[in-house]
Amino acid sequence: MSRRVSRRQFNRVGLRLAVAAVSVSVASVLVTVPANAAAQDVVPIDFTTLVKPTDAVSVQVATILKNTNKFAVTTWWNTTKDFDAQTGTYLDFGGTGENNIRPGAAQVFGLATSLRLGVYDAAQTGVPVATAEAMTVKLIRSLAYRHKVNTTGGWGDHWQSAHWAAFAGTAGWIFWDKLSVTDREYVRKMVEYEANRYNNYNPAYYRNVDGTYASPGDTKAEEIAWNNTVLALAASMMPNHANKATWMKQVVALSLKANSRPSDVGTGADAWKTVNGFKLGSMTGSNVNQDGTVVNHDRIHPDYMESFAINLSGALTLALSKQDTPYAVRRSYDRMYDSLVDQNHVAGTMPYTDPKMAGKTLNAPGGKVYANNTVTSPTDNSDIYYPMPNDWGSSRRMQFATMDVFADAFKEDGLVTVKGATWATQHLTKVQKMQERSTDRRTYIGAGEDYYPGREEWVSHHAAWAYLAKVVTVNGLYKITQAAY
Repeated sequence: MSRRVSRRQFNRVGLRLAVAAVSVSVASVLVTVPANAAAQDVVPIDFTTLVKPTDAVSVQVATILKNTNKFAVTTWWNTTKDFDAQTGTYLDFGGTGENNIRPGAAQVFGLATSLRLGVYDAAQTGVPVATAEAMTVKLIRSLAYRHKVNTTGGWGDHWQSAHWAAFAGTAGWIFWDKLSVTDREYVRKMVEYEANRYNNYNPAYYRNVDGTYASPGDTKAEEIAWNNTVLALAASMMPNHANKATWMKQVVALSLKANSRPSDVGTGADAWKTVNGFKLGSMTGSNVNQDGTVVNHDRIHPDYMESFAINLSGALTLALSKQDTPYAVRRSYDRMYDSLVDQNHVAGTMPYTDPKMAGKTLNAPGGKVYANNTVTSPTDNSDIYYPMPNDWGSSRRMQFATMDVFADAFKEDGLVTVKGATWATQHLTKVQKMQERSTDRRTYIGAGEDYYPGREEWVSHHAAWAYLAKVVTVNGLYKITQAAY
């Protein structure tokens, strides 16, 4: 149940949270005894020398991130989630499933990134920095505390929980100095637990080596990629951990498996290659079509081509920890991005043999996914062409904008005819215009624009990813290694 609160009530809650934030900060400063050995495994991020990116694309991303913050600390906190009505130390998320945990994890990642890097604008949100920080701390500590490794019956061991833990854990790491010793340990254990689930993980594939389909209509690229992000986070946060080598070995293997194409396996042209010590031909299948497209929900689905960006997001935490990123993490990004930008899809044909698409054809009018037309409005050239029916809504753009920013920041746009910064400007402009329709700066005004229940939080975490990509690259922290693991 949600309820509206008056400005007076909101200010009173804000004051209470601000006091809590100060208490947490003071407590962490006054502790004189060292944290236990497990907590000391975490090496905090060094923010002291980071400079803010100032290019036009970064400014656009920052604007969108600030807009998500405004929605988060007002409507979302007070009404959508009604968290202001909860007075306990730890928030109750109402359950342990995706719609209970993922929204808060995604939102707090956006808030922590914005607050720590000086993007958050109190004048715009109407909520003081101290109050927003208190909300962020409470979200982080609650998500970590509610994890099953810290609380019996908590969330975790879910097919997608590594994804949630990566968001919440990165937020905790970013806000490390603002957490109590107890809450730091909750965060550390949550990340460690979710990462260790994948120490011996051998994922499934969409297509077998012989070309038959192991999982018709359903690539495993995205879930492999999000499982991989928590491994990269664990290795970034805990570089001296006993499992660090295992985690990094898996980062390499899972990166390659997530983005694998038929040419990488069996008798394929690239099967003989070894990347960061991993032989491509050892894989028993592939998850991406040879042309760089991805199949999910029984269709060619541009939204799920984001799997290669999810995978590359692991480079963000490695860079923040001043560790090199294995080449495997970025391998194939340029080719898959080129598929979005330049591949022409011929309407009325079906060039794919997946049995779940038998009898179907590609939609009219055909063309490139990055349609660059003005179907939506005469001044909007951000339209996306979906080769087959789109089941997520008509107005998703932030995932494409993030892929564009990654392509630009990480220099993965060498194959495309129109570069990442140009596409980023168009797609980011679309998102900004959507946010400007509402006073609380929510992105969507109708479920038909995006059917996902956590759509606003989804925009927040994408904006945080995009901004961090700009931060780590402008500061020279992103470095690729060909070393074996």
